[in-house]
Amino acid sequence: MNAQYYGIVVYRAHAAFTDVLGLGDDYVRETRFGKVVVQTAMTYEREVRRGARLAVDSWLLGVDAKRLHFFHEVHNLGDQTRVAISEQLDLHVDLETRRTTPMPPDVLARLTRFAAEQSATGRPEGVGRTIRLPVGRSAT
Repeated sequence: MNAQYYGIVVYRAHAAFTDVLGLGDDYVRETRFGKVVVQTAMTYEREVRRGARLAVDSWLLGVDAKRLHFFHEVHNLGDQTRVAISEQLDLHVDLETRRTTPMPPDVLARLTRFAAEQSATGRPEGVGRTIRLPVGRSAT
């Protein structure tokens, strides 16, 4: 599977997870608030062949008044392997002013509880990876 399609799989899962968290279309319509992705890192771990059935597990790792930290694992259901991970930082925004804005207190409290419940099961492997070349080592 081409790299762009991994992104599409994660994007769709992220949108679905947004709905689970109560931040989807209804929230946007009722509050005129939304969220935007401002940082993302994708790691491709295994190749996926055409026709493979995929599933995505999603976590809300942390939340504060204006930020949400997400992590997604893409799994190949055929061989039960993890094929990719994606970590994202979203900002809560006022869609009228196009500026970050704090979440309503009840929303923040609900999301904080949700993140705490998920963290009780442990953090997925790969959270917080960074991109860098090893210091002092050459590829040649």
